[in-house]
Amino acid sequence: MFYDLKQNLAKLEINGSRLDFDRCLSAWGTARNLRFPLSAFGFLAATMSLQTASAQTFTNASSDNLQRICTAPPPRPVITGSQLNLICDQGGTAASSGVGTQSQPTSLLISQQLKKDAQTKQDRQDRPKSGSADAIAANWGNFSTFLTAGATTLRHRNNEFEQGYNATIPSVTVGGGYSITKSLEAGLAFNYSNSNANFNTGGGFNVDSYSPILYVNYQPFDNAFASLALGYTRQNQTNNRLAVAGTTNQPIIVSGLTTGKLSANQYTLNFLSGYDHPIDTFTIGPRVGVDVRQWEMNSYQESSNTGLELSYNNQYQTSIQSTLGLAASSAHRLKYGILVPQLSASWVHEYSNNSRTISSHFVQATNAAPSFQFQTENPAHDWAVINLGASFVMQRDVQVFANFLTVQGNRNFESYGGNLGVKFGW
Repeated sequence: MFYDLKQNLAKLEINGSRLDFDRCLSAWGTARNLRFPLSAFGFLAATMSLQTASAQTFTNASSDNLQRICTAPPPRPVITGSQLNLICDQGGTAASSGVGTQSQPTSLLISQQLKKDAQTKQDRQDRPKSGSADAIAANWGNFSTFLTAGATTLRHRNNEFEQGYNATIPSVTVGGGYSITKSLEAGLAFNYSNSNANFNTGGGFNVDSYSPILYVNYQPFDNAFASLALGYTRQNQTNNRLAVAGTTNQPIIVSGLTTGKLSANQYTLNFLSGYDHPIDTFTIGPRVGVDVRQWEMNSYQESSNTGLELSYNNQYQTSIQSTLGLAASSAHRLKYGILVPQLSASWVHEYSNNSRTISSHFVQATNAAPSFQFQTENPAHDWAVINLGASFVMQRDVQVFANFLTVQGNRNFESYGGNLGVKFGW
């Protein structure tokens, strides 16, 4: 679900008076231990353009740009009296921990109940003929409502272009569906999630996401299902970035957090289909799906008082993913209902999302100052999703369920999450 959140700690190579980034961060850490009033910080930057052949890290690109601005022939293209002008007077070159959330992870499916509960409606009093939770599906009335809540931990690995971070993402989903016919159900759901992340070198970002979802479940014939979910997500985000400037002789001229507030829109289409082959109380079957996302971030600029604040243009990201997997489950009749443990594993392949070029410029530079471009990381194109869960179908049209899900084999991201939910039919 959810949505779906990227960047760098690269070494800054500077000729002559240019600064080594590792030494700058090391000096910053020493000053902090000596109670030097410096802030830590991490951030999500943004502005997307077309990919260039030359892949430049954020740190190298921003430092080269600042050096060109500060060494330009008079008049210098910097606002007079600004903090950036003071940095130039001292011969400073920027060394920043970089952009942290450009590459968004794969959105995890919001919850199992959006997909298949309307299949093969049987009398709950009969012995289950298959182990699929979808095939058992209690004999709901025309309406059903559900509520789920859960959380995900997400780790982004550090690489040359984007900084590593750890995020915690709690979420809640509420919704309801209507059975138009015995084989067709349509419904609406609403999901809220909050992504709170800390970068490895300090700072972080916070994202509030609001997602209305329209879903349709269809059973073309016994033991088969097809599900479609259309969603829109509004994201309100705050990013903090550790910006540092210094020289060879004076590793730290200025260091502090810059803050950026921005909004983004995401449009999603999720399709999942499958067939459950029953073997007594055991069921096994294939799963095939497609996930399409279009992410659009509005332009924004950072604030604060370091002189190294940046401005970013609009940016866009498109993702098209296929899912191919296998699901298995087994039904067990207990005193108060039917217990259905379930296990599924899927291979996900990304077709569209690639490294992107982002353009930016210093806020306190004049219009005559050149902008600079940097690359995002190259997203992974193959990984695995493993889901372990259980459903318990009880009397009076009540179902409770729990799911644990993990993303493995993605070179940039690793995640673990789970949710608990309840569904009522009436």
